[in-house]
Amino acid sequence: MTRYYSATAQDTTVSSAITSSSTTVVVGATTNFPTQYPFILALDFGAASEELVQVNGASGLTLTIARGYNGSTAQSHSVGAVVRHVATAQDFTDAQTHYAATTSVHGISDTSTLLTASSTNTLTNKTISGASNTVTNLPISTAISGLGTGIATFLSTPTSANLAAAVTDEVGSGPLVFANLVINAQTGTTYTIASTDASKLVTLSNSSAITLTIPSATFTTGQQINIQQIGAGQVTVQGDGTSTFTGTGTKLRTQYSAATIVCTGTNTFTLIGDLA
Repeated sequence: MTRYYSATAQDTTVSSAITSSSTTVVVGATTNFPTQYPFILALDFGAASEELVQVNGASGLTLTIARGYNGSTAQSHSVGAVVRHVATAQDFTDAQTHYAATTSVHGISDTSTLLTASSTNTLTNKTISGASNTVTNLPISTAISGLGTGIATFLSTPTSANLAAAVTDEVGSGPLVFANLVINAQTGTTYTIASTDASKLVTLSNSSAITLTIPSATFTTGQQINIQQIGAGQVTVQGDGTSTFTGTGTKLRTQYSAATIVCTGTNTFTLIGDLA
Protein backbone atom coordinates (compact mmCIF):
# COMPACT_ATOMS: atom_id res chain seq x y z
CA MET A 1 0.00 0.00 0.00
CA THR A 2 1.27 3.48 -0.83
CA ARG A 3 1.60 5.83 2.14
CA TYR A 4 1.84 9.61 1.79
CA TYR A 5 4.14 12.14 3.43
CA SER A 6 4.69 15.84 3.98
CA ALA A 7 8.03 17.46 4.77
CA THR A 8 6.32 20.55 6.23
CA ALA A 9 3.53 19.08 8.38
CA GLN A 10 3.27 20.93 11.68
CA ASP A 11 2.67 19.33 15.10
CA THR A 12 -0.79 19.70 16.60
CA THR A 13 -2.67 18.31 19.60
CA VAL A 14 -5.68 16.13 20.39
CA SER A 15 -8.72 18.39 20.83
CA SER A 16 -11.10 15.76 22.18
CA ALA A 17 -10.03 12.80 24.32
CA ILE A 18 -10.31 9.35 22.72
CA THR A 19 -10.42 5.80 24.05
CA SER A 20 -8.40 2.84 22.85
CA SER A 21 -11.29 1.79 20.60
CA SER A 22 -12.07 5.14 18.98
CA THR A 23 -11.93 5.17 15.19
CA THR A 24 -11.72 8.96 14.84
CA VAL A 25 -9.69 11.68 16.50
CA VAL A 26 -10.24 15.44 16.48
CA VAL A 27 -7.07 17.50 16.24
CA GLY A 28 -6.37 21.19 16.69
CA ALA A 29 -5.03 21.71 13.16
CA THR A 30 -3.94 19.84 10.04
CA THR A 31 -1.42 22.38 8.76
CA ASN A 32 0.49 20.91 5.80
CA PHE A 33 -0.71 17.37 6.53
CA PRO A 34 -0.75 15.12 3.44
CA THR A 35 -3.88 15.54 1.35
CA GLN A 36 -3.85 11.93 0.18
CA TYR A 37 -4.42 8.85 2.28
CA PRO A 38 -3.20 6.91 4.12
CA PHE A 39 -0.54 8.69 6.16
CA ILE A 40 0.79 8.04 9.66
CA LEU A 41 0.45 10.10 12.86
CA ALA A 42 1.98 9.56 16.28
CA LEU A 43 -0.45 10.36 19.14
CA ASP A 44 1.23 11.38 22.39
CA PHE A 45 4.45 11.74 20.41
CA GLY A 46 7.53 11.07 22.57
CA ALA A 47 5.55 9.93 25.59
CA ALA A 48 5.29 6.44 27.09
CA SER A 49 1.74 6.29 25.76
CA GLU A 50 2.80 7.05 22.16
CA GLU A 51 0.66 5.23 19.56
CA LEU A 52 0.96 5.16 15.79
CA VAL A 53 -2.28 5.46 13.85
CA GLN A 54 -3.00 5.28 10.12
CA VAL A 55 -5.12 8.14 8.85
CA ASN A 56 -7.49 6.89 6.16
CA GLY A 57 -9.58 10.01 5.66
CA ALA A 58 -10.55 13.39 7.08
CA SER A 59 -13.55 15.63 7.47
CA GLY A 60 -12.27 19.01 8.55
CA LEU A 61 -10.31 18.39 11.77
CA THR A 62 -11.84 14.98 12.37
CA LEU A 63 -9.54 12.21 11.17
CA THR A 64 -10.59 8.61 10.49
CA ILE A 65 -7.91 6.35 11.94
CA ALA A 66 -6.82 2.71 12.14
CA ARG A 67 -5.37 1.98 15.59
CA GLY A 68 -2.14 0.42 16.81
CA TYR A 69 -0.20 0.79 13.55
CA ASN A 70 3.17 -0.93 13.05
CA GLY A 71 3.08 -2.88 16.31
CA SER A 72 2.15 0.02 18.55
CA THR A 73 -0.69 -0.42 21.10
CA ALA A 74 -4.09 1.30 20.91
CA GLN A 75 -4.49 3.50 23.99
CA SER A 76 -6.52 6.34 25.39
CA HIS A 77 -5.27 9.84 24.62
CA SER A 78 -6.14 12.98 26.50
CA VAL A 79 -6.83 16.50 25.30
CA GLY A 80 -3.56 18.25 24.55
CA ALA A 81 -1.67 15.08 23.58
CA VAL A 82 0.98 15.97 20.98
CA VAL A 83 0.21 14.78 17.44
CA ARG A 84 3.02 14.53 14.91
CA HIS A 85 3.14 13.32 11.27
CA VAL A 86 5.90 10.70 11.13
CA ALA A 87 7.68 8.09 9.05
CA THR A 88 7.81 4.70 10.74
CA ALA A 89 9.85 1.53 10.87
CA GLN A 90 7.36 0.02 8.42
CA ASP A 91 8.55 2.42 5.73
CA PHE A 92 12.12 1.15 6.02
CA THR A 93 11.01 -2.47 6.34
CA ASP A 94 8.97 -2.20 3.14
CA ALA A 95 11.93 -0.65 1.32
CA GLN A 96 14.29 -3.40 2.44
CA THR A 97 11.76 -6.07 1.48
CA HIS A 98 11.54 -4.50 -1.96
CA TYR A 99 15.33 -4.44 -2.36
CA ALA A 100 15.56 -8.15 -1.57
CA ALA A 101 12.53 -9.27 -3.60
CA THR A 102 12.87 -11.25 -6.85
CA THR A 103 9.12 -11.51 -7.56
CA SER A 104 5.98 -9.49 -6.84
CA VAL A 105 7.80 -6.17 -6.46
CA HIS A 106 6.40 -2.68 -6.93
CA GLY A 107 3.05 -3.96 -5.74
CA ILE A 108 2.80 -6.43 -8.61
CA SER A 109 1.13 -9.60 -7.44
CA ASP A 110 0.97 -11.23 -10.86
CA THR A 111 4.55 -12.21 -11.67
CA SER A 112 3.66 -12.56 -15.36
CA THR A 113 3.61 -8.74 -15.57
CA LEU A 114 7.05 -8.42 -13.97
CA LEU A 115 9.87 -8.10 -16.48
CA THR A 116 12.33 -10.88 -15.69
CA ALA A 117 14.61 -13.07 -17.76
CA SER A 118 12.02 -15.87 -17.87
CA SER A 119 8.75 -13.92 -17.83
CA THR A 120 6.40 -13.28 -20.74
CA ASN A 121 5.71 -9.57 -21.16
CA THR A 122 4.32 -7.05 -23.61
CA LEU A 123 6.50 -3.95 -23.84
CA THR A 124 5.07 -0.56 -24.80
CA ASN A 125 6.71 2.82 -25.24
CA LYS A 126 10.20 1.29 -25.19
CA THR A 127 13.12 2.12 -27.50
CA ILE A 128 15.42 -0.80 -28.29
CA SER A 129 18.77 0.12 -29.81
CA GLY A 130 19.86 -2.20 -32.58
CA ALA A 131 23.47 -1.17 -31.94
CA SER A 132 23.56 -2.62 -28.43
CA ASN A 133 20.87 -5.32 -28.50
CA THR A 134 20.23 -8.51 -30.42
CA VAL A 135 16.64 -9.49 -31.15
CA THR A 136 16.18 -13.06 -32.43
CA ASN A 137 13.37 -15.34 -33.63
CA LEU A 138 11.14 -12.55 -34.92
CA PRO A 139 8.54 -14.07 -37.27
CA ILE A 140 8.32 -11.95 -40.41
CA SER A 141 4.57 -12.41 -40.76
CA THR A 142 3.74 -11.01 -37.30
CA ALA A 143 6.75 -9.09 -36.01
CA ILE A 144 7.25 -6.55 -38.81
CA SER A 145 4.57 -3.96 -39.49
CA GLY A 146 4.23 -1.69 -42.49
CA LEU A 147 5.24 -4.23 -45.13
CA GLY A 148 3.49 -4.07 -48.48
CA THR A 149 1.19 -6.83 -49.66
CA GLY A 150 3.10 -10.02 -50.31
CA ILE A 151 6.46 -8.75 -49.02
CA ALA A 152 6.42 -10.91 -45.86
CA THR A 153 5.64 -13.97 -47.97
CA PHE A 154 8.51 -13.17 -50.37
CA LEU A 155 10.98 -12.58 -47.52
CA SER A 156 10.19 -15.94 -45.94
CA THR A 157 9.98 -17.80 -49.29
CA PRO A 158 11.93 -15.80 -51.92
CA THR A 159 10.67 -17.34 -55.13
CA SER A 160 10.06 -15.63 -58.46
CA ALA A 161 6.31 -16.22 -58.11
CA ASN A 162 6.22 -14.62 -54.65
CA LEU A 163 8.23 -11.63 -55.85
CA ALA A 164 5.92 -11.18 -58.83
CA ALA A 165 2.93 -11.26 -56.46
CA ALA A 166 4.53 -8.57 -54.28
CA VAL A 167 5.58 -6.21 -57.11
CA THR A 168 2.71 -4.20 -58.58
CA ASP A 169 4.30 -2.45 -61.58
CA GLU A 170 6.27 -5.23 -63.23
CA VAL A 171 6.24 -5.73 -67.00
CA GLY A 172 5.51 -9.29 -68.11
CA SER A 173 5.94 -12.34 -65.94
CA GLY A 174 8.00 -15.50 -65.59
CA PRO A 175 10.90 -16.82 -63.54
CA LEU A 176 13.73 -14.48 -62.61
CA VAL A 177 17.24 -15.41 -63.67
CA PHE A 178 20.13 -14.11 -61.56
CA ALA A 179 22.77 -16.48 -62.92
CA ASN A 180 24.49 -17.35 -66.18
CA LEU A 181 22.18 -17.89 -69.15
CA VAL A 182 20.92 -21.46 -69.14
CA ILE A 183 21.54 -23.28 -72.43
CA ASN A 184 19.37 -26.11 -73.70
CA ALA A 185 21.44 -27.87 -76.37
CA GLN A 186 19.41 -29.80 -78.97
CA THR A 187 21.00 -32.03 -81.59
CA GLY A 188 18.00 -33.61 -83.31
CA THR A 189 16.22 -32.58 -86.50
CA THR A 190 13.01 -31.62 -84.65
CA TYR A 191 12.35 -29.92 -81.36
CA THR A 192 9.23 -28.49 -79.71
CA ILE A 193 10.11 -25.76 -77.25
CA ALA A 194 8.86 -26.31 -73.69
CA SER A 195 7.71 -24.00 -70.90
CA THR A 196 11.06 -24.58 -69.19
CA ASP A 197 12.82 -22.97 -72.16
CA ALA A 198 11.47 -19.52 -71.24
CA SER A 199 14.39 -17.08 -70.81
CA LYS A 200 16.88 -19.76 -71.91
CA LEU A 201 19.00 -20.17 -75.04
CA VAL A 202 18.03 -23.20 -77.13
CA THR A 203 20.89 -24.20 -79.41
CA LEU A 204 20.11 -26.37 -82.45
CA SER A 205 22.87 -28.39 -84.07
CA ASN A 206 22.49 -30.95 -86.84
CA SER A 207 23.92 -31.37 -90.30
CA SER A 208 20.37 -31.80 -91.67
CA ALA A 209 17.53 -29.29 -91.66
CA ILE A 210 15.88 -28.72 -88.28
CA THR A 211 12.23 -27.93 -87.55
CA LEU A 212 11.48 -25.97 -84.36
CA THR A 213 7.83 -25.99 -83.27
CA ILE A 214 6.13 -23.40 -81.04
CA PRO A 215 3.42 -25.20 -79.00
CA SER A 216 0.09 -23.67 -77.96
CA ALA A 217 -1.14 -23.29 -74.37
CA THR A 218 2.43 -23.22 -73.04
CA PHE A 219 3.64 -19.64 -72.72
CA THR A 220 2.20 -16.43 -71.31
CA THR A 221 2.37 -12.94 -72.74
CA GLY A 222 5.84 -11.44 -72.40
CA GLN A 223 7.78 -14.68 -72.12
CA GLN A 224 10.62 -15.15 -74.56
CA ILE A 225 12.86 -17.96 -75.79
CA ASN A 226 16.25 -17.39 -77.44
CA ILE A 227 17.32 -19.76 -80.23
CA GLN A 228 20.54 -20.22 -82.21
CA GLN A 229 21.52 -22.42 -85.14
CA ILE A 230 25.03 -23.69 -84.39
CA GLY A 231 25.12 -26.51 -86.97
CA ALA A 232 24.98 -26.59 -90.77
CA GLY A 233 21.32 -27.69 -90.87
CA GLN A 234 19.07 -24.65 -91.34
CA VAL A 235 16.43 -24.06 -88.62
CA THR A 236 12.81 -23.51 -89.65
CA VAL A 237 10.35 -22.16 -87.05
CA GLN A 238 6.68 -23.16 -87.24
CA GLY A 239 3.49 -23.11 -85.15
CA ASP A 240 1.71 -26.26 -84.01
CA GLY A 241 -1.49 -25.47 -85.88
CA THR A 242 -3.02 -23.51 -83.01
CA SER A 243 -0.16 -21.20 -82.16
CA THR A 244 0.80 -18.64 -84.77
CA PHE A 245 3.71 -16.26 -85.15
CA THR A 246 4.74 -13.29 -87.21
CA GLY A 247 8.13 -12.02 -88.30
CA THR A 248 10.21 -11.07 -91.32
CA GLY A 249 11.03 -14.72 -91.97
CA THR A 250 10.54 -18.26 -90.72
CA LYS A 251 14.11 -19.53 -90.93
CA LEU A 252 17.39 -18.66 -89.28
CA ARG A 253 19.58 -17.19 -92.00
CA THR A 254 22.74 -19.28 -91.61
CA GLN A 255 24.97 -21.12 -89.17
CA TYR A 256 25.32 -19.18 -85.86
CA SER A 257 22.33 -16.99 -86.66
CA ALA A 258 20.15 -16.33 -83.61
CA ALA A 259 16.64 -15.09 -82.93
CA THR A 260 14.18 -14.55 -80.10
CA ILE A 261 10.65 -15.93 -79.96
CA VAL A 262 8.39 -13.56 -77.98
CA CYS A 263 4.90 -14.51 -76.79
CA THR A 264 2.77 -11.46 -77.61
CA GLY A 265 -0.61 -12.92 -76.67
CA THR A 266 -2.43 -16.19 -76.11
CA ASN A 267 -0.88 -18.66 -78.57
CA THR A 268 0.51 -15.71 -80.54
CA PHE A 269 4.23 -15.11 -81.07
CA THR A 270 6.66 -12.97 -82.99
CA LEU A 271 10.08 -14.02 -84.27
CA ILE A 272 12.85 -11.39 -84.10
CA GLY A 273 16.45 -11.87 -85.17
CA ASP A 274 18.78 -12.89 -87.99
CA LEU A 275 16.12 -14.42 -90.28
CA ALA A 276 15.87 -15.56 -93.85
